Amino acid sequence: MEISALETLRDGFLHLLVAVIMVIAAETASVFSTSLPDTLIGLAGIVGTLTFLILLLLVVVVILLYAIFGKIWPGMRQLSEVDSGFRICYTGTAPMIAGLLIVVLGLVMVAMAVEERPGAIKIAKANFIAGLVVILVGGIIGLIGHIMTFVVGAFKLHGKYQNSLYMVAGILFVVDIILMFLGLGRILTEFLRLGGILSAVGCIIMYIALGDTINKLSTAATTSAQT
Repeated sequence: MEISALETLRDGFLHLLVAVIMVIAAETASVFSTSLPDTLIGLAGIVGTLTFLILLLLVVVVILLYAIFGKIWPGMRQLSEVDSGFRICYTGTAPMIAGLLIVVLGLVMVAMAVEERPGAIKIAKANFIAGLVVILVGGIIGLIGHIMTFVVGAFKLHGKYQNSLYMVAGILFVVDIILMFLGLGRILTEFLRLGGILSAVGCIIMYIALGDTINKLSTAATTSAQT
């Protein structure tokens, strides 16, 4: 069960990496589009870019839901049955899933609040602001689950398997959260994009570390069976 749990978690981090890369791509596209003059891209271009970004974020959320609900959640559940210390990580998957679903609702509200009319873009301000608030609430709930599952999980994996890569990934996840708040505070907007890159690196390191642990456990199990 232990190896199966780690393999499921490893597959989950691979899907998380794909989602993070898509987020970075969305941020890059957003920065590029905002740097162009309105006369160059036109009204239709603005609406099209906004629609594309919202759809891309919805795809990201779908991938995240699959990664967390289909991989991370069962993996942490199995691991908590092997070691009860991982129960907090398993519990953290619930607010992550709830937060993502709330974010989806907020994105839909924002998309519905934007309407293109001849020569202008009409935004239902009340619905738009409400959508942003819903996204913020969902993000906070998801962040709590993120800390419980990934940050705490990385350090607990390091404590159990003594692989320093888990600690490195955990530190990157913590720095990612700090940089996210700095980005939202607009101290340095580059921090937000840097945080996305650190998150991607953290997922890669977790994928490598889990693979190393799986190989060691499999080798130990094979050796034990032969003796």
